[in-house]
Amino acid sequence: MGEHERLAPSASAGESALQIPTVKTSAVTAEQITKRPWYAVFRSPLVLCLLAGLLIRIWLSMRTHGTLDGDEALLGIQAEHILHGERPFYFYGLSYFGSLEAYVVAAVSAVFGPSVAVLRAVTTAFGLVLIALTWWFAGLLAQAAHLPGYARKRFTICAALVAAIPPVYDGIIELRTGGGWIESFTIMLLLLILAFRLTTRWHADASTGELALRWAGIGFVVGFGMWIYPLVSVAIAAAALWIVGDSLVVAIQRIRASVPIMRAIWPSLKELSLAVVAIPACALGFTPGIIWGASHQWANITYLFSLGGGWTAQRAITVARVSARYGACVAPRVISGATPAESPLLTIIHSPLLLLGVGAIVFSLAAIVSSFRWPHPALVRARRLVALPALFGGCSAILFCTSSASTSILLGCRNDLGGRYASPLVLVLPFFFATAFTLISMRLTDKMAMQQAAGSITGILPTMRAAGAPGLRKYAMALLGVFALLVVYFGGQTVTYGLTNPDEAFQSAYCTSAPANYGPIIAYLEQQHVQYVWATNLLAYPISFETDNRIIVADPLAVIHPKTAINRIPSYTNAVAHADHPTLLVFVNHGDPHPYLLQALDEQHVTYKVAFFPSQPGVDVMAVTPLNQNVSPLTSPSLDVFYCKIINNSSDIPSQS
Repeated sequence: MGEHERLAPSASAGESALQIPTVKTSAVTAEQITKRPWYAVFRSPLVLCLLAGLLIRIWLSMRTHGTLDGDEALLGIQAEHILHGERPFYFYGLSYFGSLEAYVVAAVSAVFGPSVAVLRAVTTAFGLVLIALTWWFAGLLAQAAHLPGYARKRFTICAALVAAIPPVYDGIIELRTGGGWIESFTIMLLLLILAFRLTTRWHADASTGELALRWAGIGFVVGFGMWIYPLVSVAIAAAALWIVGDSLVVAIQRIRASVPIMRAIWPSLKELSLAVVAIPACALGFTPGIIWGASHQWANITYLFSLGGGWTAQRAITVARVSARYGACVAPRVISGATPAESPLLTIIHSPLLLLGVGAIVFSLAAIVSSFRWPHPALVRARRLVALPALFGGCSAILFCTSSASTSILLGCRNDLGGRYASPLVLVLPFFFATAFTLISMRLTDKMAMQQAAGSITGILPTMRAAGAPGLRKYAMALLGVFALLVVYFGGQTVTYGLTNPDEAFQSAYCTSAPANYGPIIAYLEQQHVQYVWATNLLAYPISFETDNRIIVADPLAVIHPKTAINRIPSYTNAVAHADHPTLLVFVNHGDPHPYLLQALDEQHVTYKVAFFPSQPGVDVMAVTPLNQNVSPLTSPSLDVFYCKIINNSSDIPSQS
């Protein structure tokens, strides 16, 4: 006789109703498991989240008709050069953006050929990895918070879905190539997972060997991430604070338990001392940077140490101004998904999405703070679920506001020249949403269970059902409302993907006048047998990439004003400089029959052939091919017109003093 059967006779009707019902199970043979339908894998919530993430990214890529900006095209060019034998360590002209993505693009291009679709496919693949990491991290957090099974499933699915359908502003950043964003995002989230696992395994009394291996893994990821993009320092700071803070908490708890101070702090010191293992592992991960730095006067290391800068009264004022702009437009944009130049309809849609996002963040942070004052089980669960994500979000905000790279946001919110540096916040948005949704739904579910249990104990459950059970119905409706609110959020974000202007979505903030479609320009240049062109770099590189370098386009600004522009590919610049009658591409006002460049050429008695192509509203691209003589912007100050702006007269030429 089982234990339940022995207790049943002595239990009252009400008590037996409170017992958790037993579920009869039958043995499942290995043969039955292996005969599961092939489509059963699609029933997995993770697979469904990955499918949602894949579809939303494919949809956005297709709607934008292959639009890419100059930096993305430059990465594609680097990938093409890799296929021809080059072995770069960093992005062209930079000493801080590792070429990992270029090598991945090159590998895919070797199979499918270079194209915009390949660039988007690579970032999409990284995006799916990011969703999987979010699912993994959510599962670890739910386990640490001791959530019941149904709540754990809600938490992980909600977090993965928010990662799969991010706010459109962040989705565009994730899909961009040439900026190192998506691969650095995966590194950041992986680093948070490794730090969290290190502390949980330490609390589980893992062996010294295991902890040393975990430290080595953290060190390698730190080094590798710093080679890819120093923006991962956000995760490095959060991971370091989490590990050190956890050790301090353990030591303090031991001291409060009257353990002698040395005995109390020794386990923490022993665990932290294993961090020395991370040093050689970090060097191993940073190997590409070490190899490159050894032959380039360690310019990459110098750059890393220059990021901090010194503190002065003026810098404190600048940080305060950047912080104000962060709260006014940068963070709201990351949370809601609003883009800098969106339609009034999109602004209306993004407003409630912003409220939901801010509400989830405030709810989570308030629960964390309250848990230290009132250790209610629900509040403690909230702290365990979202403490590390909240720490990461705080580090992201602080580093953005104090970084010199963020000062460009002071030029105006619509310019959004530095807003992307705040985008790591999107990595932890899923956990804020999942925490708020899960804890609120758990509370309502528990209330419903209590109502049912109370009715069963008093023997009036049939009466409650007949009367509509007002209390039970109230909680059921509230629970449905929470689920409906989440559905509305995902629906709203999906709608914004469809309403976002496809011609502007992937435009560089530095050159919003660039055309969405280079096809007519390329067709004209090929028809005229043009091989060499002068143009501003963000107009130049898409043409070279899309023609597989059959047309070489270079930016003269890098030679005319080397202090303000980077000569990304010197061989291209030299080739155009020595070419015979290279064509000139500039932006002009739509409908202007005789722009400034033509006036300057007239003064030099240059005959030319000219053609105009539509770019963005009110802006055209003008192609001018000199006929009777070579024209070089490198030797003629009046031809310093190759900017991502329209030059109407000599006074419009930016001063370089």
